[in-house]
Amino acid sequence: MSFFGMHFFPWRLFWKFFLTLVGLLNFLFVASLGMASYFFDFEFYSPRPALFIVCFLVLSVVSSAWFSYRFVVPLRRLILKALRLASKKYASEFEEEDVLLEGAGEYHELEQALDKIRKKLKKRRVQLSHEREEIQTLMGSMQDAIVSVDLEQKLVFFNSQFAAQFLSSDLIQDRSEGRSISLVDSMRAPAVHELFERALFSGETQSQQIRLATQLDNPQGALGSAGMRDFSLRASPLREEKTRSIYGILAVFHDITELKKAERIRIEFVENASHELRTPLTSVKGFLETLKEDVAEGRLDQLPQFLGIISKNVDRLTELVSDMLTISALESTSPLKLELVNPAVITEDVMARLSNLAAEKNILLKSRYESSEFKADGHKVEQVLLNLVGNAIKYIPEHGMIEVRWDSTLQGEVRLSVSDNGPGIAEEHLSRLFERFYRIDKGRSRDVGGTGLGLSIVKHIMQSHNGSVSVKSEAGQGAEFICVFPSKN
Repeated sequence: MSFFGMHFFPWRLFWKFFLTLVGLLNFLFVASLGMASYFFDFEFYSPRPALFIVCFLVLSVVSSAWFSYRFVVPLRRLILKALRLASKKYASEFEEEDVLLEGAGEYHELEQALDKIRKKLKKRRVQLSHEREEIQTLMGSMQDAIVSVDLEQKLVFFNSQFAAQFLSSDLIQDRSEGRSISLVDSMRAPAVHELFERALFSGETQSQQIRLATQLDNPQGALGSAGMRDFSLRASPLREEKTRSIYGILAVFHDITELKKAERIRIEFVENASHELRTPLTSVKGFLETLKEDVAEGRLDQLPQFLGIISKNVDRLTELVSDMLTISALESTSPLKLELVNPAVITEDVMARLSNLAAEKNILLKSRYESSEFKADGHKVEQVLLNLVGNAIKYIPEHGMIEVRWDSTLQGEVRLSVSDNGPGIAEEHLSRLFERFYRIDKGRSRDVGGTGLGLSIVKHIMQSHNGSVSVKSEAGQGAEFICVFPSKN
């Protein structure tokens, strides 16, 4: 028997049983001697009876110890089995044979029942371990931040997204060291705490859209509109299964920043599109009304001028609607029609189509080819060139120069560069240049016939090719637009 087994030996029961048995045996022995001395004539203190009494006392002690030990040994085995069921700590401190090798004894049925319970608990423990691992993996892989708090708003559980967005490194360190973290420590947003309080006192799920600063955008805790994210926050009470009493709150922070941004873009697009359409339509309607009056009164001297203005605005409407349809088609993520594109062929074709427009302003068109054929959607590459070269022709002054250059990068990418020697673009406009309807000079853009969608179309086309577009420019130093097509499409 190991030391650990002796430590859990039922000594109290052993000693009670041992002392009781010794006392009972000796009492019966003394009583028997008393009765014998009454009926038979012998002396207690003679040598032979005294030796007999001493031997009996020794035998009674030894036999009582042996019987007591054999009686409580099965109980020791059951104690060890119960400890194995109660804690993994004890299970690791004694060997399996310490529990199972001894005889079943009088406790056989109870021992079998404990064995069955142990097997069931072992199986259940494995299942719970798997379920816990699955839940932790699920929570960690979710894009939403999840947190649960107790009635004192102490953090009980949170996933990696919540930690990344709302917990500083100091708070995470505190958590790893076993110190509790409150919701107030993680975020100082009164609206969030009020929502948790409403869910706690009403006992019903509460939801709200809210803007919060996160650690991802403000790692040093700095606040500002640039570091704010939009969340759809949903807080639900956690209840006990039997009593249905609330013991905490589970909250899900669903990041809707991109949805809000898309909604704002959509609203701005509708507003800008409505404005862009209204301006030429108003002009067309106004001149048509004037023409009707002039024709009715026989004044036809301004008829050619008015028809020219109407025709110009109709052309602008046609171009605007065409660009809007192009944007819509690009956003529908229709598959690309990939083919081998020859930079020289497609560039010469675009320059031929724009030659008349360039000739009106005496603009020189130059090209240089230092790349071979590459795989892309030929029609969309043509759109990119038309927009970039067409914009340059519209916005640079007369007698300017535009150069189209094709070359290859060290990574095997194909690079298109369209540069001019025009007035350039100020730095504050560069970051927004590819937004829809964004214009540096709105009045001048309308005069030259721009729709405000050309560069946005270029950006969408390059993204659909998994490429990129950028601009290099300074005020008064011309502009260079660079499109990079990936090596493999």
